[in-house]
Amino acid sequence: MLASSAFDDLDAEAASMSADLSSWDFLQDLDFGVDLAADGTAQAQAVETQLTSTERVREQNRKAQQRARQKKKERSANIEAQLAETTSQLQHLRLRQRQLEARNNLLELAAANKESELPALAPQRGLQAEAKEVVFHILGKAGLVRTQHGTAFVLTVHGCDEEIKMDDIGRMACTDFAELYTVFVRRKAKCLLDLESSTSSSNIPALTQLHQWSVEATATFVCFVMGKPLGTLQSLNMENATLSQEPSPDDALDALLATISYSGSQQQDMLHLRRLFYGKLGQLSRARAAMMAQMPAADRHDAVLPFNLDIKSSANKFTETKEWADQLCANRAEESRAYLYCGVCLLRGITSSVQQAKAMVHQYPRVPNTKALLEVLAKLHKEPPAEILVQNPDLDDLQLAANWETVVVYVQSLDANGVHGYAPFCQVATMAGVSNV
Repeated sequence: MLASSAFDDLDAEAASMSADLSSWDFLQDLDFGVDLAADGTAQAQAVETQLTSTERVREQNRKAQQRARQKKKERSANIEAQLAETTSQLQHLRLRQRQLEARNNLLELAAANKESELPALAPQRGLQAEAKEVVFHILGKAGLVRTQHGTAFVLTVHGCDEEIKMDDIGRMACTDFAELYTVFVRRKAKCLLDLESSTSSSNIPALTQLHQWSVEATATFVCFVMGKPLGTLQSLNMENATLSQEPSPDDALDALLATISYSGSQQQDMLHLRRLFYGKLGQLSRARAAMMAQMPAADRHDAVLPFNLDIKSSANKFTETKEWADQLCANRAEESRAYLYCGVCLLRGITSSVQQAKAMVHQYPRVPNTKALLEVLAKLHKEPPAEILVQNPDLDDLQLAANWETVVVYVQSLDANGVHGYAPFCQVATMAGVSNV
């Protein structure tokens, strides 16, 4: 009985377990496990996708910032280039304005001459005074001390401040000027020795002193030349104060050119200045010839005298003669002005103070002949001779006169650095649009 009951219990339990097994959907439980694995993989992929998306956004931001910086840099460079171009155009327009004004004045003068009307030209002293004031204005910016309302300046070459009037230098005897010139040469020679023996790259005290004495020497030369006939300074022997018309031999000029040691750009500037200078001299020479051709026979130096001695006629003749004389004097003063501007352009713009000092010391007891030096340089570069440049059939006189204004603008634009160092000249001519000469 007991055994049957136990078997009945086991059968009931087995039937219950069989019913449970028959009701278990094992595929559903298997899908649930698969779903859990799939959810884990999806989450991992989502995290990875999120990280990749963040990095992508960062990379895009970095590239966008880089593009923005590049655009900003390009925009800044474009603005700077436009500013430089605008500044260059402004300077070019100002220089062209000066040229056009000069050309307009010459056209008015030509029209007046064509109508046989004598133009009222500036007197000789006015042109010379204007040129001298420009020179002294430049020298003042470079360190020259002017006193007595600009009629005198201070010399320090004797070791102390010495005030000297400009007119007194112009009236100075050749012996006194030769003595002063010799002092300048000795002082500059001492500075050059100090510069050569100095261990540093630049001896500041010696160089500063050399600059000062170079400015004072230039001022002295200008005053002396303006008060003496043309060529006096070049023919003066500074050792014994005698005048000599013998030119310097070519080998001496070749040695001087080697001593100064001009750079390639300096030589090109000198050659360009030479073309403009001789073009200006040719223009003035033709103007004088035209004046002489229009003068009545009685007014020329080769006329047969006496002419009509009627009082009224004679008074008219004297008036006409004075007008012609004023024109010729103005023409001569303009030529002196051209020499002065050419000298300042060469000695105080293209040539440095150190090179000028070497020229003075090497060429003593004569003054360096810059005009002859230009000819030697032109010969080396196979440039046209002076006679061809004076005639210059390629350009009319109006254009030559307008080109010369470039020299005037260049001299007036010199500052202390340009006076003591090297200030390129061809750049000014290029900006001004100077025609080839």
